Amino acid sequence: MRLSHIGSAILLSSSLACAAGLEPWGEAGEWSILIDAENGDGCLANRHFESGLIVEIGMDPALGGAFFAAYNPEWTSIVDGAIGEVNFDFGDDQFAGEVVGVHRNGVPGGYAFFDNPEFATEFVKRTEVTIWGEREEKFLVDLSGSSKAVAAVLSCQAEQPEQAAE
Repeated sequence: MRLSHIGSAILLSSSLACAAGLEPWGEAGEWSILIDAENGDGCLANRHFESGLIVEIGMDPALGGAFFAAYNPEWTSIVDGAIGEVNFDFGDDQFAGEVVGVHRNGVPGGYAFFDNPEFATEFVKRTEVTIWGEREEKFLVDLSGSSKAVAAVLSCQAEQPEQAAE
């Protein structure tokens, strides 16, 4: 396992528990950069795909790390709070870790916290990643523009008040 594991109670209190606090910060190509006031002013990049897939990567200041989240209306077997494993295949580097099932605005998905900088490095230098969990089939995510999106997230986060990790 190369992603960090933490308890589901902490994860469920994260940015994905409620989308109401999201404020626009800017754009980075096809990625929207948002501030999540309900997650300690954590910044995130959000991208919607034609397939219905929504992908997010962002900062979790309260936990001192970052997260990756994906949502898709077709993932009807996702249960809020259910803990499973998620796998990321970047081609020559793979990561695995814990994912927590969540629904955001009625769309099912999963949230994975990480504090491994190698994951972010792979994310920004690749053009795609294959992801799968225990309940859903593998899916390919286009990471075009992710380098600029993550750079924008870091710039956004640098503008926010500092939060102490719990």
